Amino acid sequence: MKHYKLLIIALLLSTSLLKAQNNVRMTSYYDLSDKKSYYLVWDIKTGKSIQYYWNGSETKWDAFEINLPPQPVPGALGNIMFDVYYDYTDAKAYYIAWDTKTGKSIQYFWDGGNTKWSPFEINLPANPVPGATGEIMIKSYYDSTDDKAYYIAYDTNSGKSIQYYWDGTNTKWNAFEINLPEKPMMGK
Repeated sequence: MKHYKLLIIALLLSTSLLKAQNNVRMTSYYDLSDKKSYYLVWDIKTGKSIQYYWNGSETKWDAFEINLPPQPVPGALGNIMFDVYYDYTDAKAYYIAWDTKTGKSIQYFWDGGNTKWSPFEINLPANPVPGATGEIMIKSYYDSTDDKAYYIAYDTNSGKSIQYYWDGTNTKWNAFEINLPEKPMMGK
């Protein structure tokens, strides 16, 4: 009987350790102006993150002292995810953090004057994929042809997605009228 209890305890401990290990995610970008790679590592349950850079003089990866806020999406109900794009025009990286349950997101930029990561006042809609039944995911990219950033937000259950672009004239993120099919994997 003792062996069974010990076996059950060992299984429970190993399961919780494996779950904790599955909470780590990473994203990266390359900064053209300083010719360096940067990695952001975070815990999806808490949103706490650490950004790393290559320290060539010491030949190792160092962590920055100043990182994104420990709660990048206050009041999040789901997992916290990040994505990044590098803007070639202003030579800066921009992080977007979002709650996978609601889709609420906050975009961050490096505020050199205050030496911290600051949130933008204008972000994607609080519900970027209305009617979503699964987790919300967001992917960003920068188009160097038109010098603009774009986001695509999608529902992991249905695949329904909406692509957003920055409308500088009206200073807001607008959704494109034409997006990918409602069910992009239909018939595949």
